[in-house]
Amino acid sequence: MERSTRTIVLIAGISGALLGAGGLLLDSSGLAWFGLVACSLAAFGSVLWQPVAKSPTSPTTELPKSKVVPSPETLPERQQVAAPANVEPVDVVAALGTAASLSGDILSAHLWLLDSASKTLRLVAAVGPQRPSSEPVPMEGTALGKAVASGRAVLNREALMFVSGDQQTLWRYAVPIRAGEVTGVAAVDVASDEPDKAVLTEAVSMLRASLAGTLALHVARLESAAARTLLETAGDLARLVDAPSVVKLLLSRALVLAGAQTGSVMLLDDDGTLSISASHGLPPGVVENTKVSEGEGIAGWVLATNKSLVVEDLHDKGARARRHGVRSAMAVPIADDDGVLGVLNVGSRLFQARFSASHQTALEALGRIGAVALRNARAIEASRTLYFDTLRALSLALETKDPYSRGATDRVLDLASALGIEMGLREREQSALRVAALLHDVGMAALGDAAIVENRPLTTVEWGMIQMHPVIASDVLNQAPALADAVPIVYHHHEHYDGRGYVLGISGERIPIGARVLAVADAFVALTSERPYRPALSEAQALQEITSKSGTQFDPEVVRALEHFLGQSRKVASEI
Repeated sequence: MERSTRTIVLIAGISGALLGAGGLLLDSSGLAWFGLVACSLAAFGSVLWQPVAKSPTSPTTELPKSKVVPSPETLPERQQVAAPANVEPVDVVAALGTAASLSGDILSAHLWLLDSASKTLRLVAAVGPQRPSSEPVPMEGTALGKAVASGRAVLNREALMFVSGDQQTLWRYAVPIRAGEVTGVAAVDVASDEPDKAVLTEAVSMLRASLAGTLALHVARLESAAARTLLETAGDLARLVDAPSVVKLLLSRALVLAGAQTGSVMLLDDDGTLSISASHGLPPGVVENTKVSEGEGIAGWVLATNKSLVVEDLHDKGARARRHGVRSAMAVPIADDDGVLGVLNVGSRLFQARFSASHQTALEALGRIGAVALRNARAIEASRTLYFDTLRALSLALETKDPYSRGATDRVLDLASALGIEMGLREREQSALRVAALLHDVGMAALGDAAIVENRPLTTVEWGMIQMHPVIASDVLNQAPALADAVPIVYHHHEHYDGRGYVLGISGERIPIGARVLAVADAFVALTSERPYRPALSEAQALQEITSKSGTQFDPEVVRALEHFLGQSRKVASEI
């Protein structure tokens, strides 16, 4: 009798503490006040029912003096009663298992969240020696689903099993839990001939507020994590100015948000079909050969309707899905108010994995953010193209004064760009190099006829004027702030690696890398172009001439890059 009374008192105390904590969490002053009163009564009662003395022949089991939060790995023995100090999922579920331990051997206690979109239950937390799998549980045909659907507690006989050599029945007691619009289910798995349902009901009842708070906390954390990722993505996308980088980042964040193993970004082509611009986990042949028309397949349906689509159990529905190993797929439009730009696809290969409503909401938001970033990147690319075409037109106009230089600008531009890539220049450095390649000889226009000498050596005065053309070009380019990155390249592109060049006579890595690259490209094009005083050299002859001056006139690393590029070009040409 004394032990039962103690248990009741202790349960009342735990209930009061948890109701008080739940009241504070849910901002309910009434619930918090009730919990405080219950705690006080329990404390008073525990004093009244203290035993006067222990009988030496009848040992008693003392309750722990402090509340114990059990490890998630194992549940405590029956005499221990856990009281969660917070609403962390593992702690609250462990307390549920402890409170229910009077009904039998507790194999596990667990808490689930309902995902209405996929009609599945998602595991929030579980404790015990035989915890359930973390895979989503379908609503139909399960005790968990029945409890949620009916809104009532369900005690279901699950299976026969052996515990300590004795055959016992595994029971699952499931109770629906609600926290506002959030729905879930708490459950206890008990090994017993027939568990005491009253004890199970009481255990859940005294923890209902904490369980509801735990569900609310779990959902808030999920939404907060998704919102944080979306916010970071929006900031990262705003800093990108080229479409390929936008697409790559869009795909990587989609895989994270959805917890997916495969994915792709499909963009709308000029012919109205979708093609894959970026992918993860897909065979190369699929990426290269996929073209989807409006209304065709999952992506085509999304393109036609501008709506998201989630498809489950793909493994049973088509040869393509079986071949790629995808079991569940979700596709969302990359769209804004001006229309659809493409489709974002993700897929899961995990057994029974399903995409949830939160996954869909997050990816739809990502699709809208991505559409804005893509349009911005394309607008910037269009402006750059127009700007670059204008510079090219200017450089071609300047070529008309010298019949021997016609076509040289495009050749220098192409070779300098290729060498910049070989050297691993950053995008900004490559952009500056391209501008410099177009305008490096703009200063020649100011020299007049002194720059065009056909059949005699240059005089000292003419040579001095020629050496001024990088200075003149730099002064011209300095008038346009947008060309500032190209100015050092133009100014120093006639410096020699050993310091014997002009304008300043600097050497080695003091010469800007872009200028060192442009020097090699300009020299190679000049050597392979016809001049009034000599015929054009072959590529092999020009390469030999440049190699002979590696380390003196030219940067050895750039010379090696030229050798590699020409070797690769010859290899490709031989294979055609």
